[in-house]
Amino acid sequence: MKLTGMLVLFLFVLNANAQSSYFNVKESQKYKDQFSAATVLSVNTSEDNHTIIARSSKANLVFETFDDKVQGKKILNTTLERKEVFEGELFYDNKVMIFTVHSPSKIERIVNCHIYHIDTHTHEKVELFKTSVAKNGSLFSGQNKRQTNFAISPDKNFIAVATDNIKKTSNSYLIHVFDAKTLKLKYSKNYYSNPEKFFRSSDMKVDNQGNAYSIGKAYFKGKREKKEDKANYSFVLSKITEEDAVNTQQIELHENEYIQNLSMQINGNILNLIGYYSEKNAYGIKGVSQFKVSSKDLTVLDKKKSKLPIQVYEDIYGQNSAKDKKNRELTSFDLDHVLMDEEGNTFLVAEEFFITQTYVQNGFNTVGTYHIVYHYNDILITKFSPNGNLIWGRSIFKRSNRPSYSAFIQDDKLHVLLNSGKDLATKQDGRLKVSKGWLESTALYDFVYDKEGNLTREKIQDNKGKPKYIPYRGNYVDGKFVMYNNSGNSKQLMMLESK
Repeated sequence: MKLTGMLVLFLFVLNANAQSSYFNVKESQKYKDQFSAATVLSVNTSEDNHTIIARSSKANLVFETFDDKVQGKKILNTTLERKEVFEGELFYDNKVMIFTVHSPSKIERIVNCHIYHIDTHTHEKVELFKTSVAKNGSLFSGQNKRQTNFAISPDKNFIAVATDNIKKTSNSYLIHVFDAKTLKLKYSKNYYSNPEKFFRSSDMKVDNQGNAYSIGKAYFKGKREKKEDKANYSFVLSKITEEDAVNTQQIELHENEYIQNLSMQINGNILNLIGYYSEKNAYGIKGVSQFKVSSKDLTVLDKKKSKLPIQVYEDIYGQNSAKDKKNRELTSFDLDHVLMDEEGNTFLVAEEFFITQTYVQNGFNTVGTYHIVYHYNDILITKFSPNGNLIWGRSIFKRSNRPSYSAFIQDDKLHVLLNSGKDLATKQDGRLKVSKGWLESTALYDFVYDKEGNLTREKIQDNKGKPKYIPYRGNYVDGKFVMYNNSGNSKQLMMLESK
């Protein structure tokens, strides 16, 4: 395997034109990108303030390390196998772990882990396991878009990998648990198998004892989300341990109760399952459902449902229309962030996402083509107390055609960073529309919510004539948010460092 290294001068300089009440805004010097076609996989910050960007192209995996203390920039490039693709990543102990799947044949699959050691600027590739699939099948086809197939225990000692294998004769779902230090297999188990029933995983976690927990949907018939007036599925929670048989419990839903996905948090001996519920279908949002479950025997200890507050509808529809809209359900939102502050409050941040197609005729009496448009629109925010009570809810009336935002908590305030039009104006009905006009240039904004949900917003920079940074690919660690620009061969980093 070919490894190359490079060291170039690199430093962060204070951006005098940028404004922020919460951060010192720093930018790196511009540099020429020799891997301009590579896609950003992750951005991470190490304990000693190095910023590491992992990127991949069809043939290469690239690790770039930037030093915050004027020590330069290092590049390590390694070659990927033909038909080896990215599936997920983890970061811990000054190591970036990139998980890939290699498909040497139509049925053979090899799961690999590429490890970049920051301290020594070296790379190693570890084969985790091999398996077979149905012809041209996938190991991760049943998971949601946020790639919850990979998890690490809170104490960083165990890694869990969830895979599925759907064949004509069996639907099987497995957990592999590895020692995080050595990547040696601790155990693997099939936690759900049914040749007739379809299953879709929602989330997976591993605890400090190496026990894995999986939550997902088991469908009664087919894989339709709705069947008559009752959900066509129940949620199945599984506890997978090395010694004992798999413990599986169903979490039943009531009539006219639908939930698209449940995210999982481990808090001591309690599993907190949280997600949006609907009274109409799995894609709607009436409010938030929370289940508190014993991690010992998987019994449901408590369930709470909270309707979205009126403020959510006022932010999206305006104060007058919100009164008529409050009984309607929001639709097509994907939960992107489950965040917790120092007091144990939980924040859910979701974005409206859907796809439309427009038929465009190429000319008179000629065959046209369909133009696909991706919509990344409104942002939904809810905050809950440690005991699960709703504290407040807000939303951002937003329009965009690409991923544009990221969210993190600093000093008990929620920050939502996003790019939009350079001039944001409040409409007559009270709404703040966050979007870009046809000929309007863009700007980078920070939307800040305090403990009570009050909003202040700041423009960090106008993007015209400057690098446009992408918060969606950024990362927040220990008071620093680092993001990367995405324009041509000229690259740059921006760091927001707490004051």
